[in-house]
Amino acid sequence: MAESYKVETIPPYTELGEGPHWDIASQSLYYVSLSNGLIYRLDYKENKVYCASIDGTKQASFIIPVKGQRECFVIGDGGRLLMIRWDGLSKKASIVKELANTGPKDTQNRFNDGKADPWGRLYAGTMMHESFGSPFENATGSLYRFCPSSGKLVEQDRNIYISNGLAWNRQTNKFYYVDSGANNIKEYDIDLDGNLVNGTIWYDLKEPQKPGNVPAGFGDGMTIDTEGNLFVAIFNGYKVLKISPQKKVLQEIKIPAQQVTSVAFGGPKLDELFVTTASLTFTTPQKDPAGATFKVTGLGAKGYPMDEIDLSKVKTP
Repeated sequence: MAESYKVETIPPYTELGEGPHWDIASQSLYYVSLSNGLIYRLDYKENKVYCASIDGTKQASFIIPVKGQRECFVIGDGGRLLMIRWDGLSKKASIVKELANTGPKDTQNRFNDGKADPWGRLYAGTMMHESFGSPFENATGSLYRFCPSSGKLVEQDRNIYISNGLAWNRQTNKFYYVDSGANNIKEYDIDLDGNLVNGTIWYDLKEPQKPGNVPAGFGDGMTIDTEGNLFVAIFNGYKVLKISPQKKVLQEIKIPAQQVTSVAFGGPKLDELFVTTASLTFTTPQKDPAGATFKVTGLGAKGYPMDEIDLSKVKTP
């Protein structure tokens, strides 16, 4: 049976594409190149990508708009949560202020994936910075919730290898989270304060080693559709998996790049899946359109509007 979906390649090619966020107001896809700190905006109507660097930063692990503050976003840079300002057109963005940081006792870690939940609360996880050792061998990371009223990071889980995909099921009040090093998806309940409790392993993503000792694929970024199916990027796997609430793989969406990093629904009807990839290789030289962003249509699935960060109660100096 032939696949019914279509995959379109969107240049430019990034080093480490991550954090796709569809912004309904501007009909744009924002995303980052984590390793070299670049931020991008795909203008859907123009079919044009704008790119900017951020003065005073080294990395950009995610980019999320701030509710009610036009041209303001939150990014992760090393161990810092920063508010930045970008008009979506200029080649330079600027830091507005630091919102929080992981502190002097946690300098070996850096932020990786992060998202806002349906109530505007920011969740972001950390992992060992590659300069200190292998994050696949050292579970030094944590998953945090940022509390604007105190300016603190509230730890939700610890002993994380590589903090990655985040998704909320609005019907069941469940939260799903990928640890790429453990290569599984965990499920949590959410209490009234937004804390994640009762975490359990929900799905094991481990695959047998491939011939030639090439590392098998592992879970990376993730999103959810309106029927509760999880869409999980498989790094080193050339694919995105669609997993049902009943823990069945319903579909393998083939992507023409090996290092698939993250996914987000977007487009005017929220029925197009945007997929980021990486060209910065950890295994073998890349011969495919590595680092491109891809738009997948014809999946017959629809996502939720993505959420902005609510900083209306942010602590002021």
